[in-house]
Amino acid sequence: MVRSAHKMIFVLLAGLLIGFPTGTVVAQGVTISYSDWQLAQDIWGRSLREAIAEFERLNPGIKVEAEPVALAQRDVKFTTAIRAGAGPDVFALDVNPVKQYIKEGWVKDLTPFIEKEGGQQWLSDFYPRSLMPVTEDGKIFGVPKNTVAMVMVYNSELFKEAGIRTLPRNWTEYREVCKKLTKATKPGGPIDQWGVAFVLAKACFDLRFSVVLRGFGGDFLTPDWKHSALNTPQAKEAFNYVVDLILKDKVMPPGVAQVDCNEARRLLAFKKTAMKIGTMWSITEVSGMNPDLNGWKVLEMFPIPQKEGVQSKIRSTLYQKSIFMNRNTKHPEAAWKLIKFLTDKKQMEKWFIDNNMLSCRRSVNETFGPIRQSKYAAIVTQELEHADFLPLIPQWPECLETFRQNLQAAVAKQKTPDQALMDAHNQIEAILSRR
Repeated sequence: MVRSAHKMIFVLLAGLLIGFPTGTVVAQGVTISYSDWQLAQDIWGRSLREAIAEFERLNPGIKVEAEPVALAQRDVKFTTAIRAGAGPDVFALDVNPVKQYIKEGWVKDLTPFIEKEGGQQWLSDFYPRSLMPVTEDGKIFGVPKNTVAMVMVYNSELFKEAGIRTLPRNWTEYREVCKKLTKATKPGGPIDQWGVAFVLAKACFDLRFSVVLRGFGGDFLTPDWKHSALNTPQAKEAFNYVVDLILKDKVMPPGVAQVDCNEARRLLAFKKTAMKIGTMWSITEVSGMNPDLNGWKVLEMFPIPQKEGVQSKIRSTLYQKSIFMNRNTKHPEAAWKLIKFLTDKKQMEKWFIDNNMLSCRRSVNETFGPIRQSKYAAIVTQELEHADFLPLIPQWPECLETFRQNLQAAVAKQKTPDQALMDAHNQIEAILSRR
């Protein structure tokens, strides 16, 4: 009995010294939650659950509950819970909503944790650009995990069957290629193969349309992110180009307005489309949806086309996933351990093997053999030089959704393309004026 009492006193003192809530972390262990939209995906979800199991093995006092969340509902679910004093202890975000989360105080400042790890020396392995979205006023609010640039992913067999030997370098050539690939696969039958399917649904829209806009030399906002840039000739040309591909050329399948990223992958996996805007993860996801496709052999990539004469260096969009700590967590030390584990070098290497994704760590991309030998990594790495983040401002999610809804209205013929684009421009100007 005396020994048990002494042991309990030691545990309580240890808990106080390391900053955990007394009597929970060491004595009984703690349970924290991790939420990620990729937990809802078959391949990504399996990889994440394996990582969580390994973390629990290495940290027997910490249990992690995995909480999948649909990407389209993620931010509503997270922010509603956080404002109510709840929410997952640790969660993943893409770049789009990060500045809003930071501004509203929904995520915890990780700078004190990073300082204990070595501060700038610990951060030095991360690409400086990867720290931009998660940094505000010199404080770090998230740890970067993965990054890629968007490219075109295509079925090389369907290209060969259509007699396409030269990959499109500009949007005029791209349009002609789409037309050649749109056909009936059975003589006399209806059209059942299309050139491409753009993502027009909310989930993943940002990374897809943006490359067309930038490929025409335009962008959503002015370089200072203070005004809409949708009143430019470049934006008008890109907007009309997409609408015409759908309504005039009919090179996208019926119902494309409802296509999200998973449906775009499925269409490519089952040869309903020959191309998609994607990146390295497309190979893993599409191949997993239809093993008979032999995707690792058939699927290839080429850079985002650019309009003839456009001199802009930027034509693609950067994706980045980072890991954050909820401001409401009751177990910050345990949460930090999970964040550090999920973003360490070993986990980044495994993430590439499992999911074909580049890391935000230099040491992984520059030294890991499988990355250096990957033909897909080589193409995407080159495209990183021609890619940039979408606007890093709190108002960006609202601006993006406003634009998407107006594009949907044009595709549905509820507005003319000119009216839809002008409405998007004016509405975004109003949003930005509320700074």
